[in-house]
Parts: sequence; C-alpha cells; structure tokens
Amino acid sequence: MPRIKIIGVGPGHQDYLTPAAQKALAEAGVLVGGIRHLSLLANGRQKTFIIKNNLKAMVDFINRHREEGVAVIASGDPGLYGILQYLLQYFSVEELEVIPGVSSVQLAFARLALPWHDALITSAHGRPVEDLIQLVRDHKKVALFTDPRSSPSRIASMLLEAGIINRKIFVCCNLSYPEEKILETTAGELACMDLSGQKNCVMVIIDEKVLALHDSGNS
Repeated sequence: MPRIKIIGVGPGHQDYLTPAAQKALAEAGVLVGGIRHLSLLANGRQKTFIIKNNLKAMVDFINRHREEGVAVIASGDPGLYGILQYLLQYFSVEELEVIPGVSSVQLAFARLALPWHDALITSAHGRPVEDLIQLVRDHKKVALFTDPRSSPSRIASMLLEAGIINRKIFVCCNLSYPEEKILETTAGELACMDLSGQKNCVMVIIDEKVLALHDSGNS
C-alpha cells in the first residue's frame, strides 16, 4: 500500500514550493487540504477532501483512498506546529512520507536577515498567554505563531503588564503574499495597534542586547 505523503507547501506563494513538493503533488491521486491550497494546487483530475473542523472525517477519507495515493497538503512545514502531529495519532511512521517545506518562521528570519538557530519557536494555539509571556522572559530570541485569540497586540499588552520592555518585536504577516507586512516595533507601540486585518502573523521577539550584537557584527 502506498505511503501517505504529507507535503509542506511553504508559507503560501508558489515561489516557495519545492521541486520535491511539486513532484509529489503531481503524482498524487487524492489531495487533502484547505480550500485555498486545493484551489491552487489540485489539477482537476484528483479526488479532493477539504479540511475544515473535520479532522476525524479526514482520517476516515484517507483510509478509504489509501490505494489511490493520498497526499495531505500542509502549510509551511508539516512538522512545525503542523498536521503531522495529528496524523501520527492514527498512522505509524512507516505509513507516512513527509516532504518538508519552508515554514513562515524560516521566511520571517530570512526577511529580517537574522540567524534563528538560537531561537525558541513556539505557538499561541491552545496555550495560555501567561505561559507565552514566561517563555519570552526566559529566552532572548523567540519566534511565536499567533492566533486570533492571542493576537500580536494582546501579547504585547501582556508583555507590558509583566514588565518585559527591553525587547524589539517584529510582526511578520501574510509572508510571501502580495499583501505581506513586516512591522518593527516595541511592546508599548504594538499594544496600541489594531492588526485585525492581518493574517497568519509570526512574532519575532528579541532582547535588545542580542539584537545590538547582531547589528555590531554587521557593522
């Protein structure tokens, strides 16, 4: 039986779709993914399943179509706060083939021309905001996936309340899309901003002393 392919398709724009991902997508008989990805990547001959709030139904669909060659489309990289963790609850490692993609965290640091090997990477999804604030306190460089409940402005407000003010904050939204926006700010400034129109935002939060060292190394 063919393995289920979990394909990372990058942050959004097809310029960041790797050749390996393109090949796997073309070979698949069945595609599973969000409606936006399917509208861009399905070839019209493939069977498709739209992921909404229906993950158990997704698993049932995958099992019914295993023989036809199933590929699951994942934003960014499947293993970085992606769908891979969920699928491992139902399928063994041997049943899956993971094709990595460019994550929005990678692209955020690339846009900022900053190294990220020393960054803590975390997500606001399903996590109390208070826990996130403690992580920022304990680490000098943090990359944070936000969500509507824990927006960049709310996180900035919590940082202020916790007295964490010596951080430079970069808010990177809609990365790779024409409406991409990258904002360099502070917690005090960000707390007063309305970013409700921005989507898929990654925050990069860096201790100002660390950022000064990066700057001095480039001077």
